[in-house]
Amino acid sequence: MRLSILCLGFLFALSLSAVGQQINGFRNQSIQVQGRTRTYRLFVPSDLLDPVPLVFVFHGTEAPGHGIDSIIKVTRFEQIGEAHHALIIFPEAYEGNWNDGRLNDHARSYRDGIDDIAFVDAMLAQMEHDYHIDRSRIYATGFSNGAIFCHYLAAHRSKAFAAIAPVGGPMAIPFSAWFHPQYPVSVLEIHGTADPIVPYGGGKITDDGGEVLGAEAATELWAKTNRCRSDCTEIPVPDRTAQDGCYPEAFEWAQGKDRTDVVLYRIIGGGHTWPGSQIGLLSGFFLGKVCMDFDASEVIWKFFWDHPASQRGQESYEPGKERSE
Repeated sequence: MRLSILCLGFLFALSLSAVGQQINGFRNQSIQVQGRTRTYRLFVPSDLLDPVPLVFVFHGTEAPGHGIDSIIKVTRFEQIGEAHHALIIFPEAYEGNWNDGRLNDHARSYRDGIDDIAFVDAMLAQMEHDYHIDRSRIYATGFSNGAIFCHYLAAHRSKAFAAIAPVGGPMAIPFSAWFHPQYPVSVLEIHGTADPIVPYGGGKITDDGGEVLGAEAATELWAKTNRCRSDCTEIPVPDRTAQDGCYPEAFEWAQGKDRTDVVLYRIIGGGHTWPGSQIGLLSGFFLGKVCMDFDASEVIWKFFWDHPASQRGQESYEPGKERSE
Protein backbone atom coordinates (compact mmCIF):
# COMPACT_ATOMS: atom_id res chain seq x y z
CA MET A 1 0.00 0.00 0.00
CA ARG A 2 2.95 2.33 0.42
CA LEU A 3 3.30 2.00 -3.35
CA SER A 4 -0.23 3.34 -3.69
CA ILE A 5 0.69 6.55 -1.86
CA LEU A 6 3.64 7.17 -4.15
CA CYS A 7 1.55 6.24 -7.18
CA LEU A 8 -0.71 9.16 -6.35
CA GLY A 9 2.21 11.51 -6.84
CA PHE A 10 3.18 9.94 -10.15
CA LEU A 11 -0.42 9.99 -11.43
CA PHE A 12 -0.65 13.66 -10.57
CA ALA A 13 2.70 14.34 -12.22
CA LEU A 14 1.53 12.75 -15.47
CA SER A 15 -1.34 15.22 -15.66
CA LEU A 16 0.74 18.35 -15.04
CA SER A 17 1.69 20.75 -17.81
CA ALA A 18 2.77 24.32 -17.09
CA VAL A 19 2.25 24.12 -13.31
CA GLY A 20 5.50 24.88 -11.51
CA GLN A 21 6.90 27.44 -13.91
CA GLN A 22 7.17 31.05 -12.79
CA ILE A 23 4.02 32.17 -14.59
CA ASN A 24 0.55 33.29 -13.58
CA GLY A 25 1.74 34.61 -10.22
CA PHE A 26 3.85 31.61 -9.13
CA ARG A 27 7.29 32.31 -7.69
CA ASN A 28 9.77 29.59 -6.70
CA GLN A 29 11.42 30.55 -3.40
CA SER A 30 14.05 29.07 -1.09
CA ILE A 31 15.21 29.74 2.45
CA GLN A 32 17.88 28.40 4.80
CA VAL A 33 16.61 26.43 7.81
CA GLN A 34 18.80 24.25 10.07
CA GLY A 35 21.64 24.58 7.58
CA ARG A 36 19.48 23.17 4.77
CA THR A 37 17.95 24.87 1.75
CA ARG A 38 14.18 24.52 2.00
CA THR A 39 11.94 25.39 -0.93
CA TYR A 40 8.38 26.60 -1.42
CA ARG A 41 6.24 28.08 -4.16
CA LEU A 42 4.44 31.34 -3.54
CA PHE A 43 1.36 32.42 -5.45
CA VAL A 44 0.88 36.19 -5.60
CA PRO A 45 -2.50 37.31 -6.99
CA SER A 46 -2.78 40.17 -9.46
CA ASP A 47 -4.44 42.30 -6.75
CA LEU A 48 -3.54 42.09 -3.06
CA LEU A 49 -5.70 43.03 -0.12
CA ASP A 50 -4.05 45.43 2.31
CA PRO A 51 -3.34 43.82 4.69
CA VAL A 52 -3.22 40.50 2.84
CA PRO A 53 -4.43 37.07 4.11
CA LEU A 54 -1.90 34.23 3.98
CA VAL A 55 -2.70 30.55 3.44
CA PHE A 56 -0.24 27.63 3.75
CA VAL A 57 -1.12 24.51 1.73
CA PHE A 58 0.82 21.38 2.76
CA HIS A 59 1.06 18.39 0.42
CA GLY A 60 0.79 14.74 1.47
CA THR A 61 3.40 12.01 1.30
CA GLU A 62 5.03 12.23 -2.12
CA ALA A 63 8.08 11.11 -4.01
CA PRO A 64 10.66 13.88 -3.36
CA GLY A 65 10.17 16.80 -5.71
CA HIS A 66 6.55 16.01 -6.63
CA GLY A 67 4.74 17.43 -3.60
CA ILE A 68 4.16 21.03 -4.64
CA ASP A 69 3.00 20.24 -8.17
CA SER A 70 0.58 17.59 -6.90
CA ILE A 71 -1.11 19.70 -4.25
CA ILE A 72 -1.47 22.66 -6.61
CA LYS A 73 -3.12 20.48 -9.21
CA VAL A 74 -5.45 18.80 -6.70
CA THR A 75 -6.55 21.84 -4.67
CA ARG A 76 -6.33 24.64 -7.28
CA PHE A 77 -5.74 26.92 -4.31
CA GLU A 78 -4.02 29.48 -6.50
CA GLN A 79 -7.46 30.12 -8.00
CA ILE A 80 -8.72 30.82 -4.48
CA GLY A 81 -5.83 33.23 -3.98
CA GLU A 82 -6.54 35.06 -7.23
CA ALA A 83 -10.28 35.32 -6.62
CA HIS A 84 -9.95 36.46 -3.00
CA HIS A 85 -6.69 38.45 -3.24
CA ALA A 86 -4.71 36.26 -0.83
CA LEU A 87 -1.13 35.00 -0.77
CA ILE A 88 -0.88 31.21 -1.03
CA ILE A 89 2.27 29.29 0.01
CA PHE A 90 2.89 25.72 -1.16
CA PRO A 91 5.89 24.43 0.87
CA GLU A 92 7.99 21.37 -0.09
CA ALA A 93 8.56 18.68 2.55
CA TYR A 94 11.99 17.25 3.30
CA GLU A 95 12.42 14.05 1.26
CA GLY A 96 8.68 13.90 0.67
CA ASN A 97 7.42 13.85 4.29
CA TRP A 98 6.49 16.36 6.98
CA ASN A 99 7.65 15.71 10.54
CA ASP A 100 4.09 15.76 11.90
CA GLY A 101 4.26 14.43 15.46
CA ARG A 102 4.18 10.70 14.66
CA LEU A 103 6.96 8.30 15.61
CA ASN A 104 7.41 7.48 11.94
CA ASP A 105 10.60 5.60 11.09
CA HIS A 106 9.50 5.41 7.45
CA ALA A 107 9.95 9.19 7.09
CA ARG A 108 13.38 10.76 6.61
CA SER A 109 12.02 13.95 8.18
CA TYR A 110 11.44 12.08 11.45
CA ARG A 111 14.68 10.04 11.31
CA ASP A 112 16.77 13.13 10.55
CA GLY A 113 15.07 15.32 13.18
CA ILE A 114 13.76 17.91 10.73
CA ASP A 115 12.10 20.87 12.45
CA ASP A 116 9.29 21.77 10.07
CA ILE A 117 7.89 24.23 12.61
CA ALA A 118 11.12 26.21 12.16
CA PHE A 119 10.59 26.04 8.39
CA VAL A 120 7.14 27.60 8.79
CA ASP A 121 8.59 30.22 11.15
CA ALA A 122 11.14 31.16 8.49
CA MET A 123 8.51 31.42 5.76
CA LEU A 124 6.28 33.52 8.01
CA ALA A 125 9.14 35.86 8.80
CA GLN A 126 9.94 36.20 5.09
CA MET A 127 6.32 36.95 4.22
CA GLU A 128 6.06 39.59 6.94
CA HIS A 129 9.25 41.16 5.61
CA ASP A 130 8.04 41.24 2.01
CA TYR A 131 4.30 41.93 2.41
CA HIS A 132 1.81 43.61 4.71
CA ILE A 133 0.37 40.40 6.18
CA ASP A 134 -2.98 40.44 7.97
CA ARG A 135 -1.95 38.77 11.23
CA SER A 136 -5.57 37.93 11.99
CA ARG A 137 -5.85 35.92 8.76
CA ILE A 138 -3.02 33.38 8.67
CA TYR A 139 -4.32 29.90 7.86
CA ALA A 140 -3.15 26.38 6.98
CA THR A 141 -4.66 23.48 5.09
CA GLY A 142 -3.15 20.25 3.87
CA PHE A 143 -3.77 16.72 2.67
CA SER A 144 -2.84 13.41 4.35
CA ASN A 145 0.65 13.82 5.90
CA GLY A 146 0.22 17.57 5.30
CA ALA A 147 -3.12 17.46 7.14
CA ILE A 148 -1.60 15.68 10.12
CA PHE A 149 1.11 18.34 10.12
CA CYS A 150 -1.57 21.09 10.21
CA HIS A 151 -2.71 19.83 13.63
CA TYR A 152 0.86 19.69 14.88
CA LEU A 153 1.65 23.15 13.50
CA ALA A 154 -1.46 24.84 14.87
CA ALA A 155 -0.88 23.44 18.35
CA HIS A 156 2.69 24.74 18.35
CA ARG A 157 1.88 28.06 16.68
CA SER A 158 -1.63 28.82 17.90
CA LYS A 159 -0.77 32.49 18.30
CA ALA A 160 -0.03 32.78 14.59
CA PHE A 161 -2.74 30.62 12.99
CA ALA A 162 -6.39 31.62 13.11
CA ALA A 163 -7.75 28.40 11.58
CA ILE A 164 -6.69 25.14 9.96
CA ALA A 165 -8.44 22.74 7.57
CA PRO A 166 -6.88 19.25 7.48
CA VAL A 167 -8.15 16.90 4.75
CA GLY A 168 -7.60 13.16 5.19
CA GLY A 169 -5.32 13.46 8.20
CA PRO A 170 -6.29 13.69 11.92
CA MET A 171 -3.93 14.40 14.82
CA ALA A 172 -0.80 12.30 15.33
CA ILE A 173 -0.23 9.83 18.12
CA PRO A 174 1.72 10.21 20.45
CA PHE A 175 1.56 13.99 20.00
CA SER A 176 -2.11 14.05 20.99
CA ALA A 177 -1.13 12.99 24.52
CA TRP A 178 0.66 16.30 25.16
CA PHE A 179 -1.50 18.47 22.90
CA HIS A 180 -1.90 21.82 24.68
CA PRO A 181 -2.10 24.90 22.42
CA GLN A 182 -1.75 28.27 24.07
CA TYR A 183 -4.62 29.86 22.13
CA PRO A 184 -7.83 28.49 20.56
CA VAL A 185 -7.76 27.73 16.83
CA SER A 186 -10.77 27.13 14.59
CA VAL A 187 -10.66 23.73 12.86
CA LEU A 188 -12.39 22.25 9.82
CA GLU A 189 -11.65 18.52 9.51
CA ILE A 190 -12.60 16.67 6.29
CA HIS A 191 -12.21 12.88 6.15
CA GLY A 192 -13.67 9.90 4.29
CA THR A 193 -15.05 6.98 6.30
CA ALA A 194 -13.68 4.47 3.76
CA ASP A 195 -10.17 5.97 3.65
CA PRO A 196 -7.82 3.02 2.91
CA ILE A 197 -4.65 4.88 3.91
CA VAL A 198 -5.39 7.02 6.99
CA PRO A 199 -8.21 5.25 8.87
CA TYR A 200 -11.19 7.44 9.74
CA GLY A 201 -11.48 5.78 13.13
CA GLY A 202 -7.79 6.19 13.89
CA GLY A 203 -4.92 3.75 14.32
CA LYS A 204 -1.99 2.78 12.14
CA ILE A 205 -1.51 4.48 8.80
CA THR A 206 -1.28 1.84 6.07
CA ASP A 207 2.38 1.06 5.41
CA ASP A 208 3.36 4.71 5.94
CA GLY A 209 4.37 4.59 9.59
CA GLY A 210 2.93 5.85 12.84
CA GLU A 211 -0.57 6.25 14.21
CA VAL A 212 -3.29 8.90 14.37
CA LEU A 213 -6.39 9.64 16.38
CA GLY A 214 -9.71 9.11 14.68
CA ALA A 215 -11.20 12.09 12.86
CA GLU A 216 -14.00 12.41 15.40
CA ALA A 217 -11.65 12.10 18.37
CA ALA A 218 -9.38 14.80 16.91
CA THR A 219 -12.23 17.25 16.34
CA GLU A 220 -13.67 16.58 19.78
CA LEU A 221 -10.25 17.23 21.34
CA TRP A 222 -9.99 20.59 19.56
CA ALA A 223 -13.58 21.43 20.54
CA LYS A 224 -12.87 20.67 24.20
CA THR A 225 -9.61 22.63 24.12
CA ASN A 226 -11.33 25.62 22.48
CA ARG A 227 -14.13 25.40 25.08
CA CYS A 228 -16.80 24.99 22.43
CA ARG A 229 -20.31 23.82 23.27
CA SER A 230 -20.15 20.17 24.27
CA ASP A 231 -23.03 19.20 22.00
CA CYS A 232 -22.51 19.36 18.25
CA THR A 233 -25.15 20.30 15.71
CA GLU A 234 -25.54 18.85 12.22
CA ILE A 235 -25.03 21.19 9.28
CA PRO A 236 -27.09 20.27 6.21
CA VAL A 237 -24.90 19.36 3.22
CA PRO A 238 -26.78 18.12 0.13
CA ASP A 239 -25.82 14.96 -1.76
CA ARG A 240 -25.65 16.66 -5.17
CA THR A 241 -23.85 13.89 -7.06
CA ALA A 242 -25.37 10.49 -6.41
CA GLN A 243 -23.12 8.76 -8.93
CA ASP A 244 -19.94 9.43 -6.92
CA GLY A 245 -20.92 6.66 -4.47
CA CYS A 246 -20.43 8.74 -1.31
CA TYR A 247 -22.03 11.66 0.49
CA PRO A 248 -21.08 14.26 3.13
CA GLU A 249 -22.33 14.79 6.66
CA ALA A 250 -21.21 17.87 8.60
CA PHE A 251 -21.17 18.58 12.34
CA GLU A 252 -20.25 21.74 14.22
CA TRP A 253 -19.04 22.40 17.76
CA ALA A 254 -19.74 26.12 18.05
CA GLN A 255 -19.18 29.11 20.31
CA GLY A 256 -15.65 28.35 21.42
CA LYS A 257 -13.33 30.79 23.13
CA ASP A 258 -12.39 33.81 20.99
CA ARG A 259 -15.25 32.97 18.58
CA THR A 260 -13.69 29.73 17.41
CA ASP A 261 -15.64 26.84 15.92
CA VAL A 262 -14.77 23.23 15.13
CA VAL A 263 -16.40 21.51 12.15
CA LEU A 264 -16.20 17.92 10.92
CA TYR A 265 -17.11 16.93 7.36
CA ARG A 266 -17.59 13.16 7.47
CA ILE A 267 -17.65 11.75 3.94
CA ILE A 268 -19.67 8.53 4.10
CA GLY A 269 -17.97 6.06 1.75
CA GLY A 270 -15.29 8.60 0.80
CA GLY A 271 -11.68 7.60 0.26
CA HIS A 272 -8.27 9.17 0.76
CA THR A 273 -9.11 12.01 -1.60
CA TRP A 274 -9.76 15.75 -1.88
CA PRO A 275 -13.52 16.38 -2.32
CA GLY A 276 -14.39 18.16 -5.55
CA SER A 277 -11.09 17.38 -7.26
CA GLN A 278 -11.25 15.74 -10.68
CA ILE A 279 -7.57 14.79 -10.27
CA GLY A 280 -8.42 12.37 -7.49
CA LEU A 281 -10.61 10.41 -9.90
CA LEU A 282 -7.45 9.23 -11.68
CA SER A 283 -6.26 7.34 -8.62
CA GLY A 284 -9.57 6.00 -7.28
CA PHE A 285 -8.37 2.40 -7.68
CA PHE A 286 -5.75 3.01 -4.97
CA LEU A 287 -7.32 5.65 -2.78
CA GLY A 288 -11.09 5.21 -2.92
CA LYS A 289 -14.01 7.38 -3.93
CA VAL A 290 -13.93 11.14 -4.46
CA CYS A 291 -16.87 13.09 -3.05
CA MET A 292 -18.08 15.48 -5.77
CA ASP A 293 -20.93 16.98 -3.73
CA PHE A 294 -18.86 20.00 -2.71
CA ASP A 295 -15.59 21.71 -3.55
CA ALA A 296 -13.33 21.28 -0.52
CA SER A 297 -11.12 24.23 -1.50
CA GLU A 298 -14.08 26.62 -1.68
CA VAL A 299 -15.54 25.33 1.60
CA ILE A 300 -12.15 25.68 3.27
CA TRP A 301 -11.70 29.26 2.08
CA LYS A 302 -15.18 30.24 3.33
CA PHE A 303 -14.41 28.65 6.71
CA PHE A 304 -11.12 30.56 6.85
CA TRP A 305 -12.72 33.87 5.93
CA ASP A 306 -15.44 33.37 8.54
CA HIS A 307 -12.82 32.68 11.24
CA PRO A 308 -10.22 35.42 11.64
CA ALA A 309 -8.15 35.40 14.79
CA SER A 310 -9.09 37.45 17.83
CA GLN A 311 -7.03 40.38 19.08
CA ARG A 312 -4.05 38.11 19.81
CA GLY A 313 -3.66 37.85 16.02
CA GLN A 314 -3.03 41.60 15.81
CA GLU A 315 -0.07 41.51 18.16
CA SER A 316 3.51 41.34 16.99
CA TYR A 317 4.38 37.68 16.40
CA GLU A 318 7.83 36.40 17.24
CA PRO A 319 8.55 33.01 15.65
CA GLY A 320 10.00 30.42 17.99
CA LYS A 321 8.48 31.88 21.18
CA GLU A 322 5.55 29.45 21.37
CA ARG A 323 5.64 25.69 21.80
CA SER A 324 2.96 23.20 22.83
CA GLU A 325 3.85 21.45 26.06
